[in-house]
Order: sequence, then C-alpha cells, then structure tokens
Amino acid sequence: MKEQNLNELNRRQFIKRVAVVAVALPALPLGFAALRDSEATSRAAAAPAQEWAGAADGPANPSWKTKMVAGSEPGEPLLISGTIFQPDGVTPAKGITLYVYHTDARGYYTNEDPGRQAQKPRLRGWMRTGEDGRYEFRTIRPGAYPGRKAAQHIHATLSGTGYPEYWIDSYFFEGDPYLTAEHRATLGGRGGFQPVITLKRDEQGVLRGIRDIKLQHI
Repeated sequence: MKEQNLNELNRRQFIKRVAVVAVALPALPLGFAALRDSEATSRAAAAPAQEWAGAADGPANPSWKTKMVAGSEPGEPLLISGTIFQPDGVTPAKGITLYVYHTDARGYYTNEDPGRQAQKPRLRGWMRTGEDGRYEFRTIRPGAYPGRKAAQHIHATLSGTGYPEYWIDSYFFEGDPYLTAEHRATLGGRGGFQPVITLKRDEQGVLRGIRDIKLQHI
C-alpha cells in the first residue's frame, strides 16, 4: 500500500514538473500545438530561437535603429529604445543583433492568422548595436490576441559573436489589464533588468519607452 501511494505521489510530481517546463518554452512555428496564453507571451525559455524567427532572416549589416511600420499602419505610434550591456550590466555590448516582432493593432501576426505565431510575422525588425550598445525601434503598440486574455507584448531575441540566438523576456507594458501578478511571476529574468516598461506620450503623440538589456551566456 505504501509503495502504491509513493508511486502515485511520484507520478503527480512528474506531471507538475512537466507543466512547469511547458510554461517556459517559447512559441513554436505553425504546425505545432499552440501554447496557452501565458506560455505564448512569456518568452522566458533557455532554448535557442528557431532560425525562422530571427537573425537569419535579417539584413547582413543592420543599423542600430529601425522603423518597422509604414506611416499608414493603423495603431498608436510607439518608440522603444535602450542599451544592451555585457553580462556585467555596465559595459555596452557592441555587435549584438536584436530581433523583435509583434502583432498588429488587431492582434494579428499576419493578415490571415489572428493571435497565432507565424514563421514570418508581418511586423518585425532587426538592429545591431555599435560601440555604445544602443538600439531603437519605431513601430505601433501591438494589439492583444483577439478573444484571449493575453497581455500585449513584443517578442525579442539576441545574438552575436559568442551568443547563439536566444529568447529574452518579451516587452510588456505597465497598465495592461492582462498583465497580472501571476503572469509577472512567469517572467524568467531573460534579458536582465526590467521587461515591463512604462510608456509616456511625447508632444507628437508618440508612446515612448526604455528597456535596457543584459547579455547572458546560454
């Protein structure tokens, strides 16, 4: 009887651990099972990014800043900037590629697939840091997935010499009603510093936010 109870306890512990690992995994390309809302928005995983999702698709020598949308793109204009640092959190990191992508104002990654990961999202961009480690991207504030309680977010990966491409925590926004305490607890600290940023509107009506990032050896 004791052995049966022990086996049942071990089985429950195994299931619980598998569930925790699943929450940490990044979103998979189309054709794989969809992740739950909190899993799809966290990006706290240690697994490397897929080539389809990042640096491999980018220009050979991207600028330190990029504009991801045309002036006619619906949505609230958004400008995000910051500095990428070496693992010490102090020294600017040169030659690091930051890849970002997100949904449009409707919550679509492509015109055909609402709220689903896509191999080539419509709104995406690449930046490569210079001596000062700075980056900047102009876009629009992403929409939440239609009909789902998932916080608005911008996915991101880092790569460079000595740093095979890897996910960092997505960019999130203070004040989002779907950014709950439970969701914040799933963030894994990927990218260092703070992934939840405060947006302020400038004189031109553009939402601006700052996020510094710290490299990590994977």
